[in-house]
Amino acid sequence: MQLTFDLEAEPLLPRLRDQLLAFYGPQPPSKRMDPLSQLIKSIISSRTYDAVSWAAFLKLREAFPDWAELANTAPRDIEAIIAPVTHADAKARQLPVLIRVLQTRPHGLDLSFLGKHIVGQAIGWLRELPGVGPKSAAATLNFSTLNMRAMVVDTHVHRVTKRLGLTSRTGDAAQAYETLMSMIPYDRTAEELYELHWLFKGLGQDICTDPLALCGRCPFRETCPRVDVQVRRAVVAFQPRSRNLSQTPNS
Repeated sequence: MQLTFDLEAEPLLPRLRDQLLAFYGPQPPSKRMDPLSQLIKSIISSRTYDAVSWAAFLKLREAFPDWAELANTAPRDIEAIIAPVTHADAKARQLPVLIRVLQTRPHGLDLSFLGKHIVGQAIGWLRELPGVGPKSAAATLNFSTLNMRAMVVDTHVHRVTKRLGLTSRTGDAAQAYETLMSMIPYDRTAEELYELHWLFKGLGQDICTDPLALCGRCPFRETCPRVDVQVRRAVVAFQPRSRNLSQTPNS
């Protein structure tokens, strides 16, 4: 089931973004990091609350002002620093391997060269790195100083877009990324994709939550097909306040 409006006549980004902007207000980019730092941040953020992952990243950055030092660090020492994040043990094993693999590549730890490639090529290059999924790859391109046109599909964005009928109810995050990118007009900027991510994410955190959804509060309540939404809480008074959802980045 799809949304009731025609996606060909009214493209995804202008239609939904305008409604969410009226609901949450603008979501300008927060301070951008270099691509490698953003990649590391995205990896440790997986399945972890914003505040927890951000605090863990800052501790890791303080312990390793030069990311190259991670290459020869025992995973147990990294795990001790990022312990509060989900699957800290696996992430602590992944990071040294990632750095060592990058050190074998022509550009080493400097990922700025990716800005010279088209987005699809850059995503593919990052996906070849150990443990780098579609969300981390897109976040590296869009959230970092590269500022490239890639839509970041995290757990919240994936859930919301499935319930809206925009992406397949059975597809994975990689398929959702391809579907959403195909719906976004080519003239939309990287900043607009950044903003769309945070608007969808905010909806997923506040209203279109898992497993219960506050459908009566949703700005899409008149058009959303509510795919796989089985149970909804009672509607209560709710006045959304404009807030910058991207001030504590998780992806």
